[in-house]
Amino acid sequence: MTNESMVFNEEEVKCMVERALKDVFSTMLSMEISLKECITIVGGESARSPLSQCDGPLVIGNVGFVGAVSGMVYTAMTEPLARRIAMTMLGMSEEELVEEYDLVNDVIGELTNMSSGAFKNQLCDRGFQCRLSIPSIIRGKYLVVEASAAEFRQIYVFANGDDLLTFELLMKNDDTDDGHL
Repeated sequence: MTNESMVFNEEEVKCMVERALKDVFSTMLSMEISLKECITIVGGESARSPLSQCDGPLVIGNVGFVGAVSGMVYTAMTEPLARRIAMTMLGMSEEELVEEYDLVNDVIGELTNMSSGAFKNQLCDRGFQCRLSIPSIIRGKYLVVEASAAEFRQIYVFANGDDLLTFELLMKNDDTDDGHL
């Protein structure tokens, strides 16, 4: 199946993702973000994050969802942005955060969970019930996601000032689930 065979069209999904991220960043961080680019990945091809050209490691939050529509979300950002987000969310200074390395992972996991949840809630509002998995964190320089089973795959690039973050969405219709919990 191709992106055209999904229940939602690309523009509708883009609006749902943009709303979810803007709401979470505004509410939880008092930060404004703007959508800069939307990249469509066709078929089962591999895709390297647009952030892979950044210097230094990336912090990537990951959450899955299952139900009438199933998929994965990867929220990727540079480590300095992840640290700034953690300091803002927790009200901590850089010095305090240095002593608590795992807190950055916890915050980015929770941010990914909230963003994915806000997107999932919009799916549920449209009658496509689904549930989220527990968030996980990946750290590293290069991320290549291979997803041959995804029918719909987009990478949304957001900016906060000069800092970029991506929200990669992979999803498919689940014909074996009627959408009811």
